[in-house]
Amino acid sequence: HIKCILQLLNNFLQEKNITLSQISLLGYNLGPGNFTSLRIGIAIIESLSYVLNIPKIGISHLMILAEQSWKIKKIKNVISVIKCNKNLLYFAVYKRTLKGLWIGKKSECLLSYDIFFKKIILLKGIFTLISDIDQYIQNNVKKILNKNLEIIFINKSYSSEDIISIISTIFFNKKKIKKHYQINYIKNIF
Repeated sequence: HIKCILQLLNNFLQEKNITLSQISLLGYNLGPGNFTSLRIGIAIIESLSYVLNIPKIGISHLMILAEQSWKIKKIKNVISVIKCNKNLLYFAVYKRTLKGLWIGKKSECLLSYDIFFKKIILLKGIFTLISDIDQYIQNNVKKILNKNLEIIFINKSYSSEDIISIISTIFFNKKKIKKHYQINYIKNIF
């Protein structure tokens, strides 16, 4: 991040033929994620926001994955999972409203693989599961599926367009932007 983020920002502005003074809102990934990467990205956003007097909005990484899943499959129930380490996963269940907003931020948690499987068993309906989890996990999830649960697997990878889409929906629905957001570092226990 630190070696190339400012150059990436400069390249982006040149590519889009815009200047910093033309930007009216900054969006960024709040995590969960790696401490150093999050701090560098957020420090740059905070600095730009302060210096240019531009509001900022932070979006959960798990919610960004839910938005990506929606764009791919158009299924409103989404399980977002990010591998934390060999024993723990970041987990959230999101539901997309008719207005395009995501409900489920409070479901975000850090859990063991065993608890993850127990949570999956309790779900009913059609879900997409978007994640960086390995084939072992996918195979075990498939084993516990029942007639009340269907899961479609998607590998994660998102773009800035997913963040922009969430922010646009928030604005369209006239939701307030907070001044401060809690960052989800990789070892937070939510």
